[in-house]
Amino acid sequence: MGPLPVKKGLNPTRILVPPATDTPWVAKDFLWHLISAQRHRAKDDNFSAVLERFAAGEVRLDSGEPLAPDDILRPGSFINFYRRPAPERPVPGEITVLHQDADIVVVDKPPFIATLPRGQHITETALVKARVQLGIPELSPSHRLDRLTRGVLLMTARPEIRGAYQTMFERRIPHKVYEALTPLPEEAPFDPIAPLAAWRSWDLPTPEHPWQLEHSMSKTRGHLSTILTAGPPNAVTLVTGLRTEQRDGREVLVWRLEPRTGKTHQLRVVLRSLGLPIINDPLYSDLSDDALFSMDAPTPRPVYVEDEDFATPMGLIAKELHFPDPLTGEPRTFISRY
Repeated sequence: MGPLPVKKGLNPTRILVPPATDTPWVAKDFLWHLISAQRHRAKDDNFSAVLERFAAGEVRLDSGEPLAPDDILRPGSFINFYRRPAPERPVPGEITVLHQDADIVVVDKPPFIATLPRGQHITETALVKARVQLGIPELSPSHRLDRLTRGVLLMTARPEIRGAYQTMFERRIPHKVYEALTPLPEEAPFDPIAPLAAWRSWDLPTPEHPWQLEHSMSKTRGHLSTILTAGPPNAVTLVTGLRTEQRDGREVLVWRLEPRTGKTHQLRVVLRSLGLPIINDPLYSDLSDDALFSMDAPTPRPVYVEDEDFATPMGLIAKELHFPDPLTGEPRTFISRY
C-alpha cells in the first residue's frame, strides 16, 4: 500500500520535487504551486484548502511520513496528496457487473464515461464509479475502452495479480468482438474509398469466411482524427458478420468486427472508409474525404461534454471478450448486454 489510500475512488497524486533553484521549495508553497495550475479543480480548492490537507495528514512523502506546511522539500523526493476535482456533469446509469470473483471484475461500461481519470474526466469515469459502487479501492482496469464506446471492460481486484492480466492485453492475447451500428447502404452519406469501393457486391461475411480489411492509418497527438495514409497496411480488421436489425425505431446495419490490431479509432475509420460511419459518431459522421486523408483539411467541431446528448450514444459496442485466464488457463468468455 502507498503512503495514502484510495479516497472516494481516486488514487492520490504523486509528484516529483524538481531540482532546487536559488530558493528551496517550502511544502505549502510547492503544493499550492501545483494545485493552482490545475485546470479542472474545485472552485474552493484554494490556499486554505492546501493547509487543510496538511492538517489532515494528507500530504506525505513516499515513506509515509506526513509533511508540515513549512517543511523544506528535498529535490528528487516525491510528495503525495489528493486532488479536489471540479464538479462534472453526471453521466446517467450505474456500472453493470457482468462477473465478479476474488481476482477480477468484469463490467459493462456505459457510453460517455472514460475508463480512467484523465483531463476533465475525473470522477465520471468507469474506474472511480466501480470502486465506489463496489467498495473495492484496489480495482484497476486491465485495458481501456474509448469514452464513447460501451461494453465489456475487465478490471483486476487485487494488486498482486494485476500484472498478469495487463501483460495478457499488452500481448494482444484476448479475442475481442465489437458490434457497430451504421446506416443502411442505401442511406450511405459517403461513397466508399478505394480499394474497398466494391464491398457491397461481396458475399456476406461469416466467421468461417470473413472479410479482411487492411488499411494504413496514422494518428498524430493533438489532431482529433486518425487519417488514412499511403504506407503499408498497419491496421487489420475482420468483418465476421453483417445483418440488419431494428434499433431505436430504425433499421440499421449491424457489423460484427474483430480487430487484429489496435490503432486509435480503427473501427470508426474502417467504417467511414466504407462510406458508412458509425451512427452518432460525433467525429467521423461528418468527416470529409479530404480530412480522412489529410490533417490540413478541417475537421468537425468537437462536441463539448456539456452539449452531449446522452440519449444518442455512438453505435460502437465492445460486445465479446474471450481469453485463457492467465492464472488458471481456464477459457473465459464475457458478453455485453448492450
